[in-house]
Amino acid sequence: MKRFIALSQKSNVAPGKILFIGMLLVSFGLVGCSGKLGRIETSAVDTAIADAEAAIAAAAAVDAPTLASDLFETAETNLASAKTALKEKKGNEALRLAYQAIADATLAQTHSMNITKNSELNASILQRTAETESLRETVNSKKEELAGLHSEMQDIQNDQKQLKQTVRNLQKENRELGDTRAAYGEQVAQLSDTLEEIRGRAGRAQTEIRNYGREVAELRRKLEVADRRVKEEGYQKRAVIAEIDSLRRQLREQAQIYTEKLAEANQQNAGAKHAEYLKQKAQEARAYVASQPPLHSVKTGRIALSAEQIAAGKMALGNWERAWYANNLNGHLAHYEPNIIADKVVIRESKEHRSKLDLQQLEADLHQMSAHAWNKAKADTEVEGESVIGIHRLTRLATPAADENATALYNIWIREVWMHQVGNDWRIHHEIWQIYENVPNF
Repeated sequence: MKRFIALSQKSNVAPGKILFIGMLLVSFGLVGCSGKLGRIETSAVDTAIADAEAAIAAAAAVDAPTLASDLFETAETNLASAKTALKEKKGNEALRLAYQAIADATLAQTHSMNITKNSELNASILQRTAETESLRETVNSKKEELAGLHSEMQDIQNDQKQLKQTVRNLQKENRELGDTRAAYGEQVAQLSDTLEEIRGRAGRAQTEIRNYGREVAELRRKLEVADRRVKEEGYQKRAVIAEIDSLRRQLREQAQIYTEKLAEANQQNAGAKHAEYLKQKAQEARAYVASQPPLHSVKTGRIALSAEQIAAGKMALGNWERAWYANNLNGHLAHYEPNIIADKVVIRESKEHRSKLDLQQLEADLHQMSAHAWNKAKADTEVEGESVIGIHRLTRLATPAADENATALYNIWIREVWMHQVGNDWRIHHEIWQIYENVPNF
């Protein structure tokens, strides 16, 4: 069965065929069970459940709980129901539910991978478009410089003509005025030097014009290559969108065929267990919030964003983070709302020092923090309501260990960033800093 799952993932077998093949395996198992009709060996059900758990783990590894939450939750529900049916010794029902969980998990994994691929292609297209615009601006700048050199060349040629005429006039006067020949001869020599200098400048200008012509030709070639790459990646994006639409059609067909076969009693039982689980988690969350000072916003666990919006929010968080590590502070600050108020908590010698930062104060503090080299320790992403949350932990060595028996001390900076969608952009509307000074690297 594990070879069957791996084959479906590597060869892009339609997830809708997984359940059909699984039911064929059930039929073969019934025939080959030493003549036991209507009964299934426990080992066969255990193997199917283990395969379903492996398929769910593979889907979770590609962020399916976030990007394909409905399918992932359905797979988990079917797996739990299969285990319950096994305990109740309902072999046929347990095996069917296990294969259904495998099909749902495989579809969730494929859906999540395609969404991620689509987001990466979008980011690549945006980057290529920006590079293309930069090349166009460079070409225009070189054209302007080339026009300026042509104008300068024209001025030099006019000056050269005027100087040649002046030389000719002075030579004529030198022949007619023998008494002043020495003075005019010196002047002619000076003008000849000036003429040679102008000729040298003209030669250099012509060389620069040829060089700029070659640069413009090279930039045009790069621009054509960039345009072709943008078109090619746009085609790849359209192919991914078509594949996603195909998967959605398969999902609707599977839902129509198999959802009607779920027993109402099992649905009610699963609903009751889910409600009890939510109740327990809510109690745990309230107990945790009550034990903490009112620094973080209360997280309910509810999500009001689509999978595409979540992917776009994560991409915006990635751009914000890359701007920081590239020391591009202006690009980093461009992701904030103008009226943002950030919470800053400094923990020094087991004492907290809290303050509020507006955008101007935040910019000043970021300048101070960027003066040091921070190492990225960990980065996580969460989704709450209409916000995508990035939690980043950075460290830097504050006091090295004096010897092997001593402990090195660090400054640890935890940044929790809340970002939501504003029009077509994503902006940070809240941020929380927690800075631990001179502590072991926990």
